[in-house]
Amino acid sequence: MDDLSVQNAFVDQVATTLSRRGLQAPALILLEAGPPLTFLGGQLLWVAQPALSLFMSTKVVAQMAQLLEEPEAVQALAAKLHAEKAE
Repeated sequence: MDDLSVQNAFVDQVATTLSRRGLQAPALILLEAGPPLTFLGGQLLWVAQPALSLFMSTKVVAQMAQLLEEPEAVQALAAKLHAEKAE
């Protein structure tokens, strides 16, 4: 699997998890607030990674931080959340 397909699979997983937990609307608000906010969120995840590793896999935290730092991935996640919200 290449990096793009891994990222797309992770985007699908995150969108499904957010939808299942009823967090589509808050996630969309934060994702559409703009690239500076999502980039900052990614940076905060890197800083908080040691503490977050007590609750979740460090691999998942790293993937989420990388996702938030890439504008194309953020747009893909927002599009996926919009599509799931429409269903």
